Amino acid sequence: MDLRVSVILLFIFLTGGYSLKCYSCRPDETGFCEDKVETCPDEYTSCASSTVEQSYGASYLTYTTKRCTSNCGTLTKQLTIDQKTTNYCCNTDLCNAADGVYKGSFLLLLSPLLFYFLFH
Repeated sequence: MDLRVSVILLFIFLTGGYSLKCYSCRPDETGFCEDKVETCPDEYTSCASSTVEQSYGASYLTYTTKRCTSNCGTLTKQLTIDQKTTNYCCNTDLCNAADGVYKGSFLLLLSPLLFYFLFH
């Protein structure tokens, strides 16, 4: 079989059956939230991260919730004088990380290297 056909078939098989993966967590009463990776059901097409900042005098308490979602909008809203909420949405695997760093597909990062070795 031709090498190029093999590479195309490899990409088709590796991308088949794709499901979105998002970080998921619900904070406790102290605001602590441990991230877990969740595979989203088919009807959920985005990852969401919602952060609520509540001020108590000179200090702030921050609660962050992460989940799979079907509808979403990115916005920041001042709810009250002491409370602000920020919603962030994205639609790639594990894109709702706390550090805001894009966690792209490892295959996408390696594909130029793969083509270099296969065709040179």
